[in-house]
Amino acid sequence: MLQRIQTLYFALSIALWGTFFTGVSLLSFENTSSKTLENVSVFGRKIFQMADGKETLLKVENQPIFILCGLMIVLLFLTLMRYKSPRKQLGLARFTLLLNTFLVFALVVWSTYLFSNAPKGSSNSVGLGYYLLCVTLPLSYFGYRGVLRDKMLLDSVDRLR
Repeated sequence: MLQRIQTLYFALSIALWGTFFTGVSLLSFENTSSKTLENVSVFGRKIFQMADGKETLLKVENQPIFILCGLMIVLLFLTLMRYKSPRKQLGLARFTLLLNTFLVFALVVWSTYLFSNAPKGSSNSVGLGYYLLCVTLPLSYFGYRGVLRDKMLLDSVDRLR
């Protein structure tokens, strides 16, 4: 199990999904006219008032996106642990790849919606979490390809018997 390359890809993907639980910012909006700063993470939105270089928390809007992060970690771990059953591992790898693709696409659409609805005079930026989420997609794909390659190798060995 540890000697396979897909183990590395799935473990890196699990680690990147786990970084979202540290509160890494996905998007941020800074409004210069009202001097507010808004950070969006997987736990929700936090709006800060900036005055004299200090940030004061004004409002917190909870959005339970962290549930999806936990689901992805569990699915990736289950995919990693199903190495004794290549057919089931391939199905789980395909499902996690599709779910990861959907989540990246949903974040891109959601951020475009938030950026277009931002107030005038605000500067919008994507955070580190946005890039980390985009990196998880190729890692899931390469893990899926590794599982597929192993399954094809086992099928060819079974044909020779």
